[in-house]
Amino acid sequence: MGMDTGRDRIGRGMRRGVALFGLAGLAACSPTERYHGYVPDAATLETIALGENRAAVIEKAGQPTTAGALGDDIYYVRSVFRHYGFFAPEEVNREVVAISFAPSGGVSNVERFDLSDGRIVPLTRRVTEDSVENGTFLRQLAGAAGNFDPSALIDDE
Repeated sequence: MGMDTGRDRIGRGMRRGVALFGLAGLAACSPTERYHGYVPDAATLETIALGENRAAVIEKAGQPTTAGALGDDIYYVRSVFRHYGFFAPEEVNREVVAISFAPSGGVSNVERFDLSDGRIVPLTRRVTEDSVENGTFLRQLAGAAGNFDPSALIDDE
């Protein structure tokens, strides 16, 4: 075996540095997952009996993620997003538990959905009531003139 020269040490150090830099680069591009939301587990959902009221369901399963368009049904939503380096996040898993209530107020159905089901769940109501009465624009403008409250312009705080 020959004697180590300074040049050999520098070359070996450079190779180690490049190898470590390459490993660090690969580790930075490894996928990371983010979890959003909450879905009760199967054991909790089994304790919910048909006919139970809304308050009892929320006490057992926890606060829902959102309520339905008309406020009758409740939904629990959990999503998993995967990130690869600088690419946009991709949703890889979604679970939705929908608990429906009958008009009497008791539980009528408990359903579980995932991304493969592809069912659209209306989480918000995007319909506004039509408050415009029959009449022309000038009639509506004249009718609104009496609704002016000057005290709203004064800040009393």
